[in-house]
Amino acid sequence: MRLVDQILNDLHASSGVRFISIVSTSGQPITCSPADAQSDMLSLASLAASSFAATQQLAAVLNEREFTLLFHEGRNSNLHVAQVTDRVLLVVAFGRDTQVGKVRLYTARAIEALGPLFRAAEEDIDLAVVDKQYTVEASEAVDDLFGGVD
Repeated sequence: MRLVDQILNDLHASSGVRFISIVSTSGQPITCSPADAQSDMLSLASLAASSFAATQQLAAVLNEREFTLLFHEGRNSNLHVAQVTDRVLLVVAFGRDTQVGKVRLYTARAIEALGPLFRAAEEDIDLAVVDKQYTVEASEAVDDLFGGVD
């Protein structure tokens, strides 16, 4: 995660964007830059993940395998959402004073660096198996925790 945070911090510093977040496609925040981002920025990241999911459905309707980029342009703010892996998105918020081309260039470079990191982590997750022993131990732990609660 330190490497992921460093990549985000480098992207933040070089591109001049306001906020960058890595979120799961389910909308769960993973990390962001700056680290002290306001809570509404994390809400923004979750909503962006939902919007990206809708965009994937639009791709399906158009018989496209996928759309890997989502861009919203506003009067004062822009939002760039790009797919890092099947499970991870990069959300970038920036103002009108930041060049879109610069954001796209630096974001593409960041995705090239982030992609292998998250794919390796996803492979590790896919290899994790919840076996019968784990299920028994987890059940016992929950029973112990809530043993006296009716």
